[in-house]
Formats: sequence, structure tokens, C-alpha cells
Amino acid sequence: MKKLNLEKLKLAAEDVLQRSQMAGIYGGSGGSCPSAFGTCGYNSPDGYATCGWSRETVECFANRYGGNWCCDSCGSATYC
Repeated sequence: MKKLNLEKLKLAAEDVLQRSQMAGIYGGSGGSCPSAFGTCGYNSPDGYATCGWSRETVECFANRYGGNWCCDSCGSATYC
């Protein structure tokens, strides 16, 4: 991949976001939901189920993509 030349773009270094700032905007590696492990599961509207995530992560999945989530305290979740 080519690196951008700030001089050609007529940008000063302070006008360009740092990697850590970009990660805050775009959510790090590829998405905006955190990737924290825990005891919760998520079930998407199309039936895809995944388990072993934190409550914050599965809530984010559900808010972003729809579907249902549950943690180990929810005895009714049959997808985990």
C-alpha cells in the first residue's frame, strides 16, 4: 500500500488523525462493537448464534444488527 504524502495533499501533520484516533472512530479492528469475551450469547435475525461474549459486545451486536442476546443469568437462551 502506498503512503500518502502530506505535502502533496497540502495537509499539516496536526490535520491528520493518528491511528489511535481512527480506531476510536471506526472501532478498532473492522467494526464498532467491542470484542470482549464473557458469558453472553447473541442470536442474529437469520439464526446465526455465537456465544462467549461480554454483555457490552452482545448488546452492541443486537443494536447494530437486530436479533436477541442473553447472558448466563438468562436461563431461557437455548442458542448457547
